Amino acid sequence: MPGPFVSALAAIPWPTILKQAPALLAAADALIARSGRRPVAPTAETNIETLRQRVADLEAQQQSYADLVRQLADQLGAITVAAEASSVRVRQCFVLAAAAVGLGLLACFLVWLRWT
Repeated sequence: MPGPFVSALAAIPWPTILKQAPALLAAADALIARSGRRPVAPTAETNIETLRQRVADLEAQQQSYADLVRQLADQLGAITVAAEASSVRVRQCFVLAAAAVGLGLLACFLVWLRWT
């Protein structure tokens, strides 16, 4: 019977996480690349247009960030479900182990009574 750690690792949806990992990394890289840009100092004529463009860029970054956070939250939710299932399994194993120890002690006691 596998241990609780093996059960927990088996319950994690690894194919989903590994399938989404490249998309998450690409989104994170895109966010880092966009946030590292330094805009050129605007002139008086293009000030409003530059501000509009920066606001549009910020909105796009916010949307990308929200999508990335949603994907991370979905994966964290899947890991949480797997951890809860593993926790239930560990509790069941603990109860079975305690019962087995109790039966073993009872058997030792009965053997001791028979020999005395």
